[in-house]
Amino acid sequence: MDSEYLKTFVTLAKEKNYTQVADSLYISQSSITKRIQKIEKQLGVNLFNRNTKSVELSKYGYIYLEYAEKILQLEQECLKKIDQAVVHDNSLIIGSIPSIGQYGISKEITNFIKDTGVEIKIITEPSGKLENLLHSNQCDFAFIREVKDRKYFKRIPYAKDQMMAVLPKNHHLANLRKISISQLEKEFFLLEPKGSRPYNLCVNLCKSSGFLPNVVYTDRQIENIVDLVADGMGISLLMSKLVPKESSRIVAIPVEPTVSTSISLCYMSDENLTDLKRKFIAYIKNR
Repeated sequence: MDSEYLKTFVTLAKEKNYTQVADSLYISQSSITKRIQKIEKQLGVNLFNRNTKSVELSKYGYIYLEYAEKILQLEQECLKKIDQAVVHDNSLIIGSIPSIGQYGISKEITNFIKDTGVEIKIITEPSGKLENLLHSNQCDFAFIREVKDRKYFKRIPYAKDQMMAVLPKNHHLANLRKISISQLEKEFFLLEPKGSRPYNLCVNLCKSSGFLPNVVYTDRQIENIVDLVADGMGISLLMSKLVPKESSRIVAIPVEPTVSTSISLCYMSDENLTDLKRKFIAYIKNR
């Protein structure tokens, strides 16, 4: 059924007046009559009870109205989805761990924008949340640390990093070339948010060395953690690239056993890749 005919029927059902419908739809009253008659002929029932004073829905009309409104609503939703898909085909949504600058991710994305002129939206979230966003098709790609759900993702290696013990400059262990995790048993720990992959990695590392870390502070903002370490509140375990190189108030020392993590560009393994997505994959692979 033509959606314009459905719209005419729904409008007449609500207005109950041919003149008002003609004015609102910018068509003649005779056109309204022809459209309604065509629908009724197709259905084989009268949708309106007509008299000289009013137009009222018949019992069949009330049934048809319910579904006509749903059909028109679905059509609008469909058109909206198609419009969004057209825009999406010419843009990308890329997720990343919060340390987007330290690993050069922001630079790679901005360079790709300059080369292609495409629109890119960037979302920063912890790795676990990024995996969920990929699963729910809320982003096209994601730079994820230590991918857990490898079954459903294709991964392109992007970067590796090594864990460091971050200490105040005047700490009694600050002159060592390497630090054993067991040497930190009595320390106060300042870590990334509880439940995050970096947090769990640190806690499990301490447990494997025979102790449970005394975590006195957690924060998503690395600079806050580093500032508090410099002030002597405790120590931290951070990846090397997250530690500010210009700070003279802290030291970063490799830990033993050596702990490395990897960051990968991920996308769904069953993804139907557009030309734009293929370009971005090639760009990251060839950087």
